[in-house]
Amino acid sequence: MVNKPQSTDSDLRVDPEQFGYAQVVAWGNRLGVAVMLVGFIGYLSGLLPARIPPDTLLEVWSLPLPEFLAQTHSSTGWGWLQYLENGDTLALLGIALLGGVTLAGYLLLFVRFLGERKWRQWSMVVVEITLVVLVAANWIGAGH
Repeated sequence: MVNKPQSTDSDLRVDPEQFGYAQVVAWGNRLGVAVMLVGFIGYLSGLLPARIPPDTLLEVWSLPLPEFLAQTHSSTGWGWLQYLENGDTLALLGIALLGGVTLAGYLLLFVRFLGERKWRQWSMVVVEITLVVLVAANWIGAGH
């Protein structure tokens, strides 16, 4: 049996791009969770106004989308951004930030790879950014 040397932290090598991406994702996740918690706690405590009061949430939650939109006077798409002063909508912003963290990391890589003229890596990042934007805009998606 061969004894393998144990690795230490000094043996680990991380590319600057990997470290930068990880930092963006880590801080973005912290921000998203913090915004989500502030909105949710503000919503439940009543410190922030609510678009949909907690006591009526169960009534509208199971409605078909057209009825839900009509009863709550809500909109689809990016229209929810106009209601960020409300706790329930602010919590949704936290969720959206969590979903956008990957894109923020890709944008960092886009700039770094472009500056370093790493064209293969840069082109892969361009494809990733394009796909994320197209899916987020609902221009492409998986079938049902």
